[in-house]
Amino acid sequence: MEMYNRSKSYKIGLFVLNNSATNLAMFLTLYYMYYTQNILGLSGVLVGIIATCMRLFDGITDPIIGYFIDKTDGRFGKFRPFMIVGNIIIVTSLFAIFNTPLEFSQMGKYIWTTSFYVVYIIGYTFQTACTKGGQVVLTNDPKQRPLFSIFDTIYNTIIFTGGIYVLMSVIAPRYENGLLNPELWTFVSKSTVILSVICTILALIGIWEKDRSEFFGMNKSVKLKFSDYVDVLKNNRAIQMLTIAASTDKLAINAMKGVSVYLFANILLDSKLQGSYSAMTGIPITIMGICGLFWARKVGLKKSFVATTWLGMISTVIVYILGMTGASTTLFLTFMFIQQGFSAVSSPIVIPMIADVTDYELYRSGKFIPGMMGTLFSFIDKFVSSLSTTIVGFALAYAGVSKTVISPNTFISTKFNSVVLFVYCIIPILGFVASLVAMKYYELNIEKMKDIQNSLNSQKNEYEEELVDEKLELALKK
Repeated sequence: MEMYNRSKSYKIGLFVLNNSATNLAMFLTLYYMYYTQNILGLSGVLVGIIATCMRLFDGITDPIIGYFIDKTDGRFGKFRPFMIVGNIIIVTSLFAIFNTPLEFSQMGKYIWTTSFYVVYIIGYTFQTACTKGGQVVLTNDPKQRPLFSIFDTIYNTIIFTGGIYVLMSVIAPRYENGLLNPELWTFVSKSTVILSVICTILALIGIWEKDRSEFFGMNKSVKLKFSDYVDVLKNNRAIQMLTIAASTDKLAINAMKGVSVYLFANILLDSKLQGSYSAMTGIPITIMGICGLFWARKVGLKKSFVATTWLGMISTVIVYILGMTGASTTLFLTFMFIQQGFSAVSSPIVIPMIADVTDYELYRSGKFIPGMMGTLFSFIDKFVSSLSTTIVGFALAYAGVSKTVISPNTFISTKFNSVVLFVYCIIPILGFVASLVAMKYYELNIEKMKDIQNSLNSQKNEYEEELVDEKLELALKK
């Protein structure tokens, strides 16, 4: 028997589109506060608090859904049913949010957007849990797992970088008042729905062959209990450290994205520049990410994550200094580009690292629980990163603009600029520091993962030999 379970590269590439389907939804929700404040006229602070509470609710639902994924092994596999149901919920609820009837009362708008946000969260959890868990059955080869991140980097560049360009430079100019036109958000939400559904269908094709019992760990029945979460969190040091590193990074990244529109429109005073910048840097950032991830295939996920986190932190410090000293726009954007290039390596590496800690748990306890491992990670990740929306909301309140329409290409105040730069740079720097400390105690380097896969392969061979002996013994008795 081969030591590793591998998939064809194109099938890994197709399955990664499951993450793209939810990232398309995430891209749209990045404008949730902008839409509710500037289109619906709701309070930025109150919407920020509501969004944070909903994200905490999102975290609570994660362990429940992960438990049921691991208990599922039916005709349509373990992951596919949750991918389908999750995507249906996501696209339905998001379309409702970004098409909130303008004639509703203020209270009606709060109730409508919050209710559908709750529904969206449930669907989002369904589908993202499958991204983290499904990759485990596709491949356990340490050199193949980084392929997930390579594809993810390409897709995310298209979604987040290309998406900003299309929104700001192609779509917005076609509508009177640009982003302040409700019809724009109807078109954007409809387009997002269609693309998300297509990505989900392709992801189903990618995992179809491997979403079967023989690829679920040792292929033997193990009794699962909800209390297994406590044992994992208490004794699996790898998941502890990975969640600290990833959640603080995500908090920082979400905060950066939450104020990026103001960085260009109100500090650099050119909202169209955001689209142009995204178009110019998209391909180079993708190339940087891919090169870094191919390097990760040689040196391992941990080493590449640590190295690019250090480089990302240094470049972010420089961005902050340049922003506060009023350096030229070209120099400022150059170092922003460098920082984003390093993030294009460190951020996507986290997902295959979840597969590593899942295999480590199988090695440690004998339990194959990809759903529970992925959602335990998400629970902690969302609990911490949920603070990003609140941080942005209170930052805007501190700057004195939480209850006003923030007009594009307009200088607001020096205080406003300082607040935006603080959220865009200092919050990420703190996240980088937390990640580096956590990685000091994360032991799953490339050598350790090879030892784990060797051990798991031997255990599986022994178990299958035992099954053959049992069947032979039963046949002889007959």
